[in-house]
Amino acid sequence: MMGVHPPSFQAPTPPSTARRLRAQAWLGVRFYLGLGAPAVRRAFADCQVRAAAGREPEMIRTLLGLHRGLSGEAAGSVATINFRCSLITLARSGERIFFKEFPRVHALHDLERALRCSRADRAWRAAHLLPRVGILTPRPVGTARARSENGIPVEYLATEWVEGGMPYHVRVREAGGDRDARATLLQEFAGRLRFWHDCGVYLRDLVTNVLTRESHGGREYWLTDLDQLHPARRLTRRRLLHQVRQLARWCGPLTPDEARATVLGYLGTVHGNTAVAIEHALLTTQPAPGP
Repeated sequence: MMGVHPPSFQAPTPPSTARRLRAQAWLGVRFYLGLGAPAVRRAFADCQVRAAAGREPEMIRTLLGLHRGLSGEAAGSVATINFRCSLITLARSGERIFFKEFPRVHALHDLERALRCSRADRAWRAAHLLPRVGILTPRPVGTARARSENGIPVEYLATEWVEGGMPYHVRVREAGGDRDARATLLQEFAGRLRFWHDCGVYLRDLVTNVLTRESHGGREYWLTDLDQLHPARRLTRRRLLHQVRQLARWCGPLTPDEARATVLGYLGTVHGNTAVAIEHALLTTQPAPGP
């Protein structure tokens, strides 16, 4: 039977309270005030676009046309990921771009757009700010605003594609019966989760929005789908356990050793009321159906 953690694992050292609060304040202020996200804006007849530094507004319009099926194969190709997301390969450069659609669902979205705090706006700001605090996330390419055939306003976000990235929960499930490999993945993720929380980053639907990629420097963890990001949100016990249950749902069922390894990765100890609560949540949450 494996131990609580692999010999090479080092429990995370939490930052001081002052340093943690400074990081959260820095990120929260810039995120909610819309600072630190330079862009080139241009209005076309059929859309309004915002391009990241070094990108051309015409490129964003081309991506929009490909996603909506209005541009031919000469501009590029489109692979549908789901009904709102697509992977676009530009013909001229061969670059691959992730493109996501944010349709208007209710009237509140109109107010969010007017106040520049829509889901696309939130994801755009987060993609610029998170790398500055050491969090990996795909680089932003641009955003677009247009209207559907029915006249409904729709927003779009384009980011760079993470080559070689794999959804984290898929990677854990692929480890199968290799308990040591699973424990290592769970422990690493828990340590990374603690780092995100210390930076003031809380993502409601977390586990399925994390990509993992092998690199020369070790395994990388990338945050994606940042439109539900909540910087500087107070991490309550309920919110922490909500994310822990997500982990167990998508990566479970977990063995007691794997649960303890996860607790150690997040807290640096397996003792205390919080450790007991996390371990209980990991072991009692039913996994999601699937292979």
